[in-house]
Amino acid sequence: MTPAIRLAVKDDAAAVAGIYGPFCESTAVSFEYVPPSTEEIANRIRTITAQFPWLVLDDNGVVAGYAYATRHRERAAYGWSADTAVYVSPIHRRCGVGRALYTALCQLLRLQGCFKAYAGITLPNSASTGLHEAIGFTLVGVYLGVGYKHGVWHDVAWYQIALQPERLNPDPPVPVSTLAESRGWAEAVSQGLRHYRRPVPPDTVAAGGLSRGR
Repeated sequence: MTPAIRLAVKDDAAAVAGIYGPFCESTAVSFEYVPPSTEEIANRIRTITAQFPWLVLDDNGVVAGYAYATRHRERAAYGWSADTAVYVSPIHRRCGVGRALYTALCQLLRLQGCFKAYAGITLPNSASTGLHEAIGFTLVGVYLGVGYKHGVWHDVAWYQIALQPERLNPDPPVPVSTLAESRGWAEAVSQGLRHYRRPVPPDTVAAGGLSRGR
């Protein structure tokens, strides 16, 4: 089977929880203290995909990573802005998963009618800041000491990307479901998958002398 980027469904919840949990338990990448259950992840997927994309990169039935968007703030004037996040499984890091998912996600947000996307990154995190800058996000500010976890106060950098030029009297963004099966959806997924490189199995590396960096 070829790799695919698709909307997350309830059956992806266990895999998503498995990727996300360690970020809650062992790092400050997520500010959640307790990993959410599979049932909670399934509920989040259902709630978010009613309006926004929650994408998974599926490689032969294995979820290599996921990315999603949510409303930036609840008040009406924020309705054309979204917050984004991306997480990658350990065995698929340095395979372009994050860039693949974010490329598709940003394209879909643009097609929905969003104008800006934002991402908060706990500092330091050179891998995440590098990914966002490569996609086209720019730093707009840092919240100093905004989160307390694992006995440390953490700064959070906020990044922004313009998805399309501003215009007056924009229509409200449409639900992501309206894009399913459309040409725009297919193009967004295709653009994203160009960045993905399947991980080289360890036995192949040992036998052939290949490295993931080649």
